[in-house]
Amino acid sequence: MKNLLLTRDFGLKTILTVCMVAVFSCSKNSAPAVEEEPPKDTPSTGSASEFAVGIGKNFSGATSLSFTDVNAVADFYAGEHPVAIYATPVGKGSDIGKGKLVVQRSGTTFSMKLLNAKGEVLAQNNVDINASGGSSYKQFIRVSGTPSNTTITTWANTSDFKRQQIFVLADDSGELYDGFTSIEFSSQYRFRNNVEHFGTTPPAALAALKGVWEGAALQPTCNPNTVTVTIAEDGSINFKGKASMTCAVQDATVKWDGQDDFVRPNTKEFNQVDAGSQIAIDYGSTIRDSQNNNKRGGALIVVPQLKDPVNLIDAQYYAAPNYVGMVIVRKPTKK
Repeated sequence: MKNLLLTRDFGLKTILTVCMVAVFSCSKNSAPAVEEEPPKDTPSTGSASEFAVGIGKNFSGATSLSFTDVNAVADFYAGEHPVAIYATPVGKGSDIGKGKLVVQRSGTTFSMKLLNAKGEVLAQNNVDINASGGSSYKQFIRVSGTPSNTTITTWANTSDFKRQQIFVLADDSGELYDGFTSIEFSSQYRFRNNVEHFGTTPPAALAALKGVWEGAALQPTCNPNTVTVTIAEDGSINFKGKASMTCAVQDATVKWDGQDDFVRPNTKEFNQVDAGSQIAIDYGSTIRDSQNNNKRGGALIVVPQLKDPVNLIDAQYYAAPNYVGMVIVRKPTKK
C-alpha cells in the first residue's frame, strides 16, 4: 500500500519511516507526481466527538502469503476495514470521523472504496488487476516486498479524465498505517486504523500535561540547546529551541483542531520502544514531501499513557523549512 518513499529521522531511538512504494506508468512518458498536503480545514462542530478505531481484521497469515500473486494478495486483503478519517479537503471537515475502507476482487476487477460515517462514498476505484497503466490509466499497483510495509494502490481516470488514486499501507498484523485518496496528485482524504483518539476535541492528556516542560535537545550539533515545550489545555503546543541541522532558532506553535490530528499506539510506524501513545498534530506536515520538502511544521508528543499522564517520553517539532532540521527533546521535565 504505498507508492512513494517518505522517510524522516526522529533522532536516536525515534525514527518515523513511512515507506510508500509503487511502480507504475502514467500514460506515455509521465510519471505520477507526489501528492500534496491539503489546505487546513477545521471540521464542523458536528464531528466534535472523540473517536477510537481498532483493527477489523487479523492479517497474521500474511507471513505465508505469496506476494508475487496479485490475485492472492487482493483476496487476502479483501473485506471491510474500519478507519478513522482524520484529514479532509477544504469544506469537507464534517467527514472527519469513523469510516470504512472496502477492498474487493471480482474476477480481474480489483476495487477499493472509502466511505464516511453516513455510508457516503468519498472515493472509489475499479481497476483491472492485471493492468499496467497506459493511456487508459487504470492500474492495480501490486504489493512490494514482505508482508510488513505492504503497499496497495489503485490509479484510475475519473469521468472527467482526472487521475484518482487510493493508496493504503498495511502490515502483516492488519494495521493500516496510513492511507489517502488523491485527485490529480492533490491529497483529498487521509485515513488509518488502530487510532486511540481523533476528532475536534483535544485528547485529555494535553490538559493533564499543561505547563512548561524543558530538556536538552537530542541532537548534538547545536549544543548547548535547551528546548522548552509549553503545552496548553486547549491543545496548543509551543516549541522553543534550535533546529537540529542549521541551529536556527525556532519559536513555533501547533494546535490540535481535529484536522490532520490523531493519537495512536507508540509502536511500529515510528519504531518506538517505549509503551505509550503518540499525539500527532498536523501529521501531514511531519512527512517529507519529495515534491516540496519545505512543507514541515507538524509535531509529535509521546506520552506513557493517555489517561492522566505525569511525564513525557518525547516532544518533537518538525521545523520548517525541512533543511533546518527538527527540534527534539527526550524525556523533558516540568518546570
